[in-house]
Amino acid sequence: MMRKTSQTPSYDAHAKTKKRVRFCDMKSLNNRSKYTVGIIIGICLTLITFVLQSIAFWTPHWKEISPNAHSLYVDNVDALIRTEILHYFNTIHRYTRHSYGLFHRCEYSINNTTKISSQQRKICTKNYLPMYSDEHFNECHSLPYYSFCVTASEKKFDINNDYLRAKFDVSYAHHSSSSFSCNCHYPQYVIVSHVLGIIALIFLILTAIFFIIFPLFHTAHQRLKIKCFAILTSFISIVFLMCNLINIFQNFEFESVEYLIAIRRHYKQAQIYKLSQDTKIAIDQFLSSIRITIGYSTIIAWIAFSLSIVDGILILLTCKISSKDDENETLANLLPSQINERSPPLHFESVSKENLPINDENIV
Repeated sequence: MMRKTSQTPSYDAHAKTKKRVRFCDMKSLNNRSKYTVGIIIGICLTLITFVLQSIAFWTPHWKEISPNAHSLYVDNVDALIRTEILHYFNTIHRYTRHSYGLFHRCEYSINNTTKISSQQRKICTKNYLPMYSDEHFNECHSLPYYSFCVTASEKKFDINNDYLRAKFDVSYAHHSSSSFSCNCHYPQYVIVSHVLGIIALIFLILTAIFFIIFPLFHTAHQRLKIKCFAILTSFISIVFLMCNLINIFQNFEFESVEYLIAIRRHYKQAQIYKLSQDTKIAIDQFLSSIRITIGYSTIIAWIAFSLSIVDGILILLTCKISSKDDENETLANLLPSQINERSPPLHFESVSKENLPINDENIV
């Protein structure tokens, strides 16, 4: 025979615990509604930052170069340098305005009043420049070669082509066996900006994703992880956007003077210091005859950079983590344990036949 013994469960404690869970749910819902608006604003700002940075990244208006006058005066320099500078200015900058981006450049014809002619449409090509080592300066440095790179949108410069050979007056036999190449490429700083810009865009998208998934997690531990990743991605995007802007502004005059810088570099390496110094003087006078201003792409990039900082601040302010976020989970975990402690399971004891009560009336 088995005798059943049990203890009465504490239903009052169970009911109180369930009330506390419901109360914490109400408080969590109220707290969640407070920062939901902030998170929505953060998501929108991050996506706007991504769109603005993409526009700035692909548009050819980071810098605008236009002539200050229709003539250039170069004094106190060697006639060889003066002729080279004047020829470059008259051919490239005298009657044209240029805008440069990270992928393309555009050229506009201007009239005598330095305004864009309504009859001339812009010509946009890839932002290529001549790329060659100084040891091939005599073969590669030429204004037709420069013009080919900035207008053809082609990397391969076929120096053995009949037209180019006539322009450069070079021998086919001499260059057919030559291993050097006078090709066109993006400037080095532009390639660096490509990498920085793409990385910044990737981390902006990651920041938006972390903003979106943050409300989907309810425990403080999970939210802390998401917030840390969001802060990290936001910080990285800010750093890369800033580095991209610094890189561009450090090379703000690059396209306009690279043709002339190559001349100075060649004479300096050849230890012809008089011509090198004259080239430096001529470059300064050339820069005074042109106007280099920032374009709307740069302005958009600065706005995107500022918004990325605001995004990082919103992550810190709106993605709040409180100890109350874990209260529901803690109470839910404690509920069955409290019931188990206060209402232990039923116990059954075995009773031997010797301990059974004996009714004397039934004994004959």
